[in-house]
Amino acid sequence: MPKLATPLTEAQISELKPRAKRYKIGDGHGLCLLIEPTGIKRWHMVYKRQGTETSLRLGTYPEILLSEARLRHTEAQLLIADGIDPSEKRREQRQQEQSSRPKFRRFRLSTNEQGGLVIENHINRMTLGPAQVKALTAFLIATPVDIVEK
Repeated sequence: MPKLATPLTEAQISELKPRAKRYKIGDGHGLCLLIEPTGIKRWHMVYKRQGTETSLRLGTYPEILLSEARLRHTEAQLLIADGIDPSEKRREQRQQEQSSRPKFRRFRLSTNEQGGLVIENHINRMTLGPAQVKALTAFLIATPVDIVEK
């Protein structure tokens, strides 16, 4: 029979000190606070996924207070009750966020002997002559800084 956890309080959490080894304190129903030897306190939720015990990070204390950790824990439990794995859902959300962010391309700038500018990436190479470099410089100086690639 599982050991019953006494619900934590903010006062108890703030008084928890790090030890030589990592340890955890349970709040009940799978929500626990993991205290690292470095002093970092992380909220975790333990649940079963396909018969194996899985841990889901809910945030660090004090950024995530006890009430917020309990709320996140309840939301994750509702997902599990609906047959949705909260870890998978979080992974999908991160992938969607990353795909909606603008992509940045890497390129290298160098100059040649004639005073031109060479712009190249892993596929293409472009060379600008001195007059084109002057025009590009003037354009960049006159352009606002907050340009976003679409």
